[in-house]
Amino acid sequence: MATKKIHALLDGKWEDGTRPKDVYALYVSKKPQAHVEAVVRGLRADSRRIQNGCAEIASLLSEERPELLYPHLSLFVENLEAGEPVLRWEAACTVGNLAAVDEGRRIPGCLPRLFGFLGDKSIVLQGHAVKALAKCARAYPEEAPGILTELVAAKERFPGNRVGTLIEAMASFVQSARLAKKAAAFVEPYSRSEIQSVAKKASRVLKKIAKS
Repeated sequence: MATKKIHALLDGKWEDGTRPKDVYALYVSKKPQAHVEAVVRGLRADSRRIQNGCAEIASLLSEERPELLYPHLSLFVENLEAGEPVLRWEAACTVGNLAAVDEGRRIPGCLPRLFGFLGDKSIVLQGHAVKALAKCARAYPEEAPGILTELVAAKERFPGNRVGTLIEAMASFVQSARLAKKAAAFVEPYSRSEIQSVAKKASRVLKKIAKS
C-alpha cells in the first residue's frame, strides 16, 4: 500500500502536498522504515516523475536515516552515471549522506566520480558534489587531504557568489592543524570579497575553523 500511495502521488501533478519534499514530510518521514521499499523501487519505475521524486526523497531520507538506505548503496552509486540529470544530482547527495554509515568503506571508490562533477555543466550537480565531498572528508579522514586539494583546485569553476559553496565546505577540514590551516588560507581572501554574501560566509567559516 505504501508503494502504491507514494508512487501515485509522485506520478501526478506536483503541487502543495504532492511535491517530493512534501511527500517526504507528510508520509515518509513519519514511518521511514515502512517507505524504504517504495522509495528504492521508485528509482527503477517507468515513470520519470516517480524516478525523480523518489530520488529527491531518498536524499532527504539519507540525511536523517542513512542506515535505512545504506543496504541499497550500490543503486545510488550506479545512479552517479545515470542519464537523467535529477538522478545524478540526488545520487551524489545521497552517497555523501551515506558516508557517515559506510562501515564497508565502499564510498571512497566513488571519489573520482564526485571530483569529476566539480567541473560539470550543471550548477546543481556541482553544488551537490561539493557538499558530498565535504561529508566524505569528515567520514574518511585519510581521504581529507586529497578532497581538500580537489576542492581548492576547483575554485575557478565556481564564479561569483557560487564560490560560497566551496567556502562552506572548508569547515569540514578541521581534523588536523595542517588541513585547517590550508582551509583557512583558501577562505581568508574571500572575507574581503565585494560580494557581501561571499564575505559573510567566509567570515563565518573562518570563525568555525578558529574554534576547532
